[in-house]
Amino acid sequence: MDTIIEMPAEPLNFMVKKKREFDSALHEVRNQGKAQLPTSPQITKPLIQRVSPVLINMKADFQKCFEPRLVALGPLHHGNPKLQRAEQSKLKFAALFVNENETNRDDLFDKVKAEIGDLRKCYNPEDIAAYDDEMLAWMLFVDGCAVLCAVRYENQLPYKLLKILIGSAKDPEIWEKSITDFVAENLMTNIKQKSKHVADNKDYAHLLERLRDELLTGKEMKIDSSVIGRMLLSCGDNRKHRKTFRSIKELKESGIHVKPSTTNNLKDISFSCNFLGKLMMPRLLVDDSTASKFLNLVALEMCRDFKNDFEVTSYLCFMDALIDTADDVKELRVTGMLHNYLGSDEEVANLFNKMSRDLVPDQTRYEKVIEDIHRYCNNPWTDALAQIYYTYFSTPWTFLAFVGAIIGLLFSAIQAYFSLPQNRSG
Repeated sequence: MDTIIEMPAEPLNFMVKKKREFDSALHEVRNQGKAQLPTSPQITKPLIQRVSPVLINMKADFQKCFEPRLVALGPLHHGNPKLQRAEQSKLKFAALFVNENETNRDDLFDKVKAEIGDLRKCYNPEDIAAYDDEMLAWMLFVDGCAVLCAVRYENQLPYKLLKILIGSAKDPEIWEKSITDFVAENLMTNIKQKSKHVADNKDYAHLLERLRDELLTGKEMKIDSSVIGRMLLSCGDNRKHRKTFRSIKELKESGIHVKPSTTNNLKDISFSCNFLGKLMMPRLLVDDSTASKFLNLVALEMCRDFKNDFEVTSYLCFMDALIDTADDVKELRVTGMLHNYLGSDEEVANLFNKMSRDLVPDQTRYEKVIEDIHRYCNNPWTDALAQIYYTYFSTPWTFLAFVGAIIGLLFSAIQAYFSLPQNRSG
């Protein structure tokens, strides 16, 4: 009688199951086409969508930054019981917009309803599935009029909707300027001359995207090192890979000073070297709204359909590398680079440390700046120059003491010269 050895069926069943799952995923990818692949070029503007659950879990301490405090604008938070008290105020603002522009309510609503197909495309279909065209059009009509009448920071209304309503206004230029001024007032940079760099005709998804454009658009100040500075940097350590970066206080001890740049552009960060190092950065205003603005911009950059280079995320990570403690914030305040309207310096330091936690920057964004700083800090010549500067030239008193010592040595040399016996002829 032959002996039959039964082979375990589990490995075979496991492989069959996994291969079928893979084939199903492969079939889905092929059906989606190349336009749907993550590496494909963006052919549509990003959707207005909810913040990624991944970011919310990462930033549990900042969850309030992603939720409206007083009023719901758009469908994402519509019906929230906590925001119902503001609905009547929103209606009054919308009515005020219609009244001031001497337009007819039904005519304006019909214009919104006529574009509802395109407006629906601004949202994730799952987020607006509960609203038919008429309900969604009415909601957007009321919210859009209210926003234009009393602009408050929110990012859940399509920019296209605001353009439709502005086009029906009595003086569209005035309403367009109100949006421009609103975006300028919400810049986190602190330049008095807040010129508008972005184009009005650009097809933004919402106001948040326009705010991001304003923060990242504009002239970048390029400051070259002097000949001596380039020679000093060439003597520095050229190893590119660094696991750590120095804080502002450590940079100052190495002879690097931070100076505010003259632009609003968050990308305008440069390093130059003469005898000492100089790190140029845009001014930054920190207040109660800073976390909300930055983290919503990070959430926008994390959207899968938003093609970008993670500029704001990279800026936050760069600032976190520079700010470790309250002493670093104090140094930035003293230089005029940072204006603290939040509270103590320690609160600002904790804010940046928490905001940037678990974020992944674009490693190439500030690669040249970081490499030059490492060259400078790992150079014995620049280290010696920094020690000389802080010993003799950092304050008026040390400088005067240095000058006094030089004068004393000079007089001593002169006195010694004239006290030498002179050869007399005859």
